[in-house]
Amino acid sequence: MDLSKLNVLIVGGGYCGLTTAVECRLRGMQVTVLESHKDVSKTGDTIDFATNAGRVFNKWKDGEIGKRMWATGGVTCHMIDMFNAKNELLCSLPYERGIHVPDTFSARRGPMAQIIWDYAEELGVKIRCLTKVVDYIDTETEHGVITTTGEKILADVVLASDGARSTARSKLMGLTEHKVNSGYAIFRSLFELTDEDRKHPLILEKTKNLTQNWTAGWVGKDVHGYMFIFDDAKFCSWLFTHKDDADIGESWQLPAKKSDVLFYLKEANFPQIWTDFVNFTPENKISDYKLVWRDPIKTWLSSSKHCAVIGDAAHCHLPTSSQGACQAVEDAAVIAICLEKAKGDVPLALQVFERIRFNRSHIIHQSSITTRDVYHKHEWTPELVKEYPDSLSMAGFDWITDYDVQAEATKHFDRLATDVKNGRKGTIEELSLPAGGTFESQVKVEELRTGLNKVTITAA
Repeated sequence: MDLSKLNVLIVGGGYCGLTTAVECRLRGMQVTVLESHKDVSKTGDTIDFATNAGRVFNKWKDGEIGKRMWATGGVTCHMIDMFNAKNELLCSLPYERGIHVPDTFSARRGPMAQIIWDYAEELGVKIRCLTKVVDYIDTETEHGVITTTGEKILADVVLASDGARSTARSKLMGLTEHKVNSGYAIFRSLFELTDEDRKHPLILEKTKNLTQNWTAGWVGKDVHGYMFIFDDAKFCSWLFTHKDDADIGESWQLPAKKSDVLFYLKEANFPQIWTDFVNFTPENKISDYKLVWRDPIKTWLSSSKHCAVIGDAAHCHLPTSSQGACQAVEDAAVIAICLEKAKGDVPLALQVFERIRFNRSHIIHQSSITTRDVYHKHEWTPELVKEYPDSLSMAGFDWITDYDVQAEATKHFDRLATDVKNGRKGTIEELSLPAGGTFESQVKVEELRTGLNKVTITAA
């Protein structure tokens, strides 16, 4: 099939949807993105992309798009100091994001997303805003969506990248909708620093050289948090993860008061620097975001194999995986390659896509729970970290970040396509590529706490 005649419909204009749109359009496909908002989402604070995702962006337009993304201003510190609740230095970890690390990005969500949005439109991707999908069509002859206006939109392939609150999970995949509270929430803040702010002792102490940004992290009993001063001290951002067993309503992100944050800081016996930074923060720049956990699903494909859920709709990571956005980009890159190499055979393309991505995504997805528990369930001391030096690493393992997803997809497509065509039997785990690594070092320190003599997260 001529790829210029292959119609790809993408639901959701976030990072996953936009990256998928660009990758498919670069291969000549006709791409339409349906976005429920009026334009690119401005919500959120900062977002990180490690090398495994960043190299995808840097291939666009001979690196020009990556340069535009970095020009928005990002985090450029080389190390991140990690402390316990007593403010004792536990370790200094390489900050594997920043302009000094090739193919990585760490900056504000909105401006970087806008650049990808603009590039998608420049390539000819049709982005329809204020178009909300309420149902899906998946029959032997038709594949598409129904919008709130009753409009029926059909395509050869439908990719639902509609996030953690995915409509596709229920309407397309037939999954029972569960708003699952992970038991935690994050207070988050991002605000611009004025000239006067930069003269404040709190900021000045951390940015004596304004070209050197600053970041640090703290871990304690059932809490952890990070602070960032970045873009040459133009912005300050912090996040503080805390226990929250309240039921999840329709709004997962709510305005928060300083008093709310200060309550949890006091309860956690967090150091004075946190109280100072929260008091320094503008009152209207704090939100409380409920962390949603969804168990892995058995398949990402619809019954017709012409539709799929991707990104957070397929595998909703907790932030402690530090790979949620990166894994969404990997989905995008692989699905475009598979559609190209399958030459119009959409069911073949989507089945190979799933087999390339399933195990790797699953293991990293599951790690976010273990990482969180490792952070929260220990009495952290410098001695413990010295004994287990990788225990505070957040998905910085080489097998994750050095992975070239596009090269791997190209390398394994033909073999996996043959398996699909020949009807090879087995579970999705057995039929898929190995994940490529383990979280053994984190599991060891978790075993120290639990006394369990077993590895809970492994991969072939």
